[in-house]
Amino acid sequence: MNTKTMLLLALLLFCNFIAAQEIYSIKSGSISFFAGTPLEDIDAISTKVVSFFNIKTGEVALNTFNRNFKFKRDLMQEHFNENYMESEKYPKSEFKGKILNIEAFDFSKNGEYKVQIEGNLLIHGVSKPRKIDAVITNNGLGIKVESKFVILLADHKIERPQIVWEKLAENVQTSLLLTYEPYKK
Repeated sequence: MNTKTMLLLALLLFCNFIAAQEIYSIKSGSISFFAGTPLEDIDAISTKVVSFFNIKTGEVALNTFNRNFKFKRDLMQEHFNENYMESEKYPKSEFKGKILNIEAFDFSKNGEYKVQIEGNLLIHGVSKPRKIDAVITNNGLGIKVESKFVILLADHKIERPQIVWEKLAENVQTSLLLTYEPYKK
């Protein structure tokens, strides 16, 4: 192999390494929600989350299978999957978006950044545009993203039967806690 070919290969490998460092994948994460009322606590958590985050472009993608949400009571989990989310028909929920004003943030440096992410939230087969506030923290060990926002059941055509109106909130308090590390192929 001649010197030019070796230099070209080294340059390609270096560029691939740099590009890979821009992409972060989830190391650990959770999506939780509270949809209860004073009559009943209805909450669940999913720790089986898939997500990627590009620190240069600000693109973010996140999804989880609806059946991954765990409830304190089996009956709530059954009703969630069969009656509300229709998990056989709509197996996963996802968000795809982009951090607004990404060029103002330097995620390669340690610090805390308040950001707004604009994108589409797909739940129960219905996609809705959303702007979600988040806090991104880089502590040198990884990038952590935290967010709290409200999801309206009606926005995603999730019906709340008359019989449970007093137990099931129409506004679902949602929380994300995601920790990312550089993506490894």
